[in-house]
Amino acid sequence: MNPLRLQKIQIWSVVLIRVVLGITFLFAGAIKASASEEFALALVPFSILPESWTGTFAMALAITEIAAGLLILLPRVHRIGSAMILLLALLFIGVLTWALSNGLIVSCGCFGGDETPSASAMQLAIFRDIGIASAAALTLVLRVRPNPKN
Repeated sequence: MNPLRLQKIQIWSVVLIRVVLGITFLFAGAIKASASEEFALALVPFSILPESWTGTFAMALAITEIAAGLLILLPRVHRIGSAMILLLALLFIGVLTWALSNGLIVSCGCFGGDETPSASAMQLAIFRDIGIASAAALTLVLRVRPNPKN
């Protein structure tokens, strides 16, 4: 395959990944921000934070997701957004894995809605977050700059 064509495919693939991640995190953050009380209640069973902090943490997480979603979409700062999304995904993987390993079956509250808590739903969320982390890492690793010689 022509190296120039391959470079263009790589550039557009990374842009597509950034757009999908950006929209996903903007959506998830907006849902959490608009229903911060419900999301805070979803965090209580994880028992990681004192109950009095869950409301503040829920809103901070929503704002962080929105910020990461915006940053990954902006050309000059997209790597900051990618790093934030990678760290958030790793956090989500860690928390869900910890909950499962301790026998806590809860709804993650990731995208709102009344999801019935189940181990399989939590495992699916972990696999989704592994995909998100991988995609964010890919956008960090691949340097996609147009070749100035072209």
